[in-house]
Amino acid sequence: MELIHKLGKNSIKKAVDGLDSESLMLAKDGSYLWIGQESASRYQGWFFGIGGDKILKIIEHAGIRHPGGLTALENNFWNVKRIGKENSETFFLPGNDCFAYELEEPAEIEFLLDVRETYKNPEFGRHYKVWSEGDVLFVNYRQENDFLLPEIFIAVAGDISALDIKNEWLCRDYPLDRARGSAPWERWVFKPAVLRASKLVFAVGFNKDETGSAAVGYWRDFEKIKRLKSQSCGNGVPARNLFAFDSKNKAAENERMMARQCAQNSLAMLGAASAGLPGLRAGLPWFFQFWPRDEAVSLKELDRIDEAMALNIFWRQMNDLPAGSFDRDSGDWPGWLFLRASEFFQRGRLNIKQAAAVGVRLENEIDFLLEKRTKNNLALNGDGKTWMDAIGRGGAAIEIQALRLNMYSLAADLAGNKKQKNRYLELEDGLAKTVRELFFDGSRLADVYNPETNGADFTARPNIFLAAYIYPRLLSRREWIICFEAALEKLWLDWGGLATIDINNPMFHCRDTGQDPSAYHNGDSWFWVNNIAAIVMARADRKKFKDYINGIFEAGKNDILWNGAVGCASEISPALDYAPAGCANQAWSNATFLELLDELK
Repeated sequence: MELIHKLGKNSIKKAVDGLDSESLMLAKDGSYLWIGQESASRYQGWFFGIGGDKILKIIEHAGIRHPGGLTALENNFWNVKRIGKENSETFFLPGNDCFAYELEEPAEIEFLLDVRETYKNPEFGRHYKVWSEGDVLFVNYRQENDFLLPEIFIAVAGDISALDIKNEWLCRDYPLDRARGSAPWERWVFKPAVLRASKLVFAVGFNKDETGSAAVGYWRDFEKIKRLKSQSCGNGVPARNLFAFDSKNKAAENERMMARQCAQNSLAMLGAASAGLPGLRAGLPWFFQFWPRDEAVSLKELDRIDEAMALNIFWRQMNDLPAGSFDRDSGDWPGWLFLRASEFFQRGRLNIKQAAAVGVRLENEIDFLLEKRTKNNLALNGDGKTWMDAIGRGGAAIEIQALRLNMYSLAADLAGNKKQKNRYLELEDGLAKTVRELFFDGSRLADVYNPETNGADFTARPNIFLAAYIYPRLLSRREWIICFEAALEKLWLDWGGLATIDINNPMFHCRDTGQDPSAYHNGDSWFWVNNIAAIVMARADRKKFKDYINGIFEAGKNDILWNGAVGCASEISPALDYAPAGCANQAWSNATFLELLDELK
């Protein structure tokens, strides 16, 4: 069997031993489709984004049986395809309220429904009503005792030649959820009908007539929509921006270029609206929220793909700062936001008025942090308030110090007068000296310092690579190299990643623990951190760290091209073996992989 990526006239493919874990994903304006050979998770199917971080599952499954089995899965960026020996299925999203399905040859199509909010799994009080009007099949769904979920209407239109209304319930098993320990891993879903057709559109809405009209409209424009979508690269990237394969290129170079296009497309997939404003989902399928930290980490590469969206998210976050939202207590979100602000400023992306606005917010944030989150110069964070939120790390984490140092540095650059500038330079110098004194022992950089006990925790974790990325001036190039070598000795995984804790530490978990977070930050390897580690190693000494950089790059590239949700960057891999897992399409994994590609040009 094969996995195939096609983009314009360019394509790459690879034979794989079975496609049990591989799947395909599309997303548009907050809605998404995630399919495999069979539904392996209750998070697979077609999901309808209704605004903000609320998503409804609509379709559990739509498809045909493949008596001869599947031979390939194909990612065409604007659509995805399951290829069988006897027939092939194509899936695409004409709009966020519509899912389209096409067969090479007409056949009996079974579709199953499981209407619910993503995280809710009601068993009782689920009412479906099925009927046809003219050429349109309608399904109405109502959930008892859920006044927050309105009535849902699904309308199906297409070249339907036969219709058999079933009104049946089927029990589905979800092996991926079972493996992750994510209950329930069995669920009863509804089979409204079996249809014979070659092309169908499924529209969803909250008004019967409007939903029916939408389905008819999408069906009327079916071929036109296909033509328009085939002229673009995935989520609206013009075809003229596509790269061209060179027959003289080695296969590895063509893979590299395809991985870039995949990561760009998958990052763009996560764009949606947060409270009516542009936002970036942290990941799909289950991290569909708009997490400020994840957005801020991803902003640098998002800006290269969609400048307008990136700047809108940037200013939305800037405007959120004065409100003192709970995210302000995350320890690192404001710091990541101002790191991106410093990059925008250095690249001339902020005009004088905008730079001044950033300066005002930065001054207010620093005043807040000095009053509430500072002790003896150190930037403090609470337990569970860093990106490693499944463990403590309370006190003064190393990457939090780096983020604060960058904030002081940016504040000095934006200062309106010499007095202000000197104030921030003094704060920066004071913290830098304190960190060197308390964290650095000449060969290692501590992960956390506890000001209450005056003790430094030198447990090896990959956060020193984040610190080097955020504030490289903390140590000299030679000192960073020494620290990297010491960390790699304890964290490096031969398949091409970093463990999240010393592999000899008693807390280390070599296997992923699924929904149980035990291994999450005590073993599991995170692609976004690996990518940043490779970036800073390349900046420090590309020749010395060549094997580590190449190992990380190859693991990330292979994850995107040949594993998990094909074309998407995964969240994690267990430490023991290379097996991309966790969230199937993670924003900051895509974004930092693109940054690594830029670094390795």
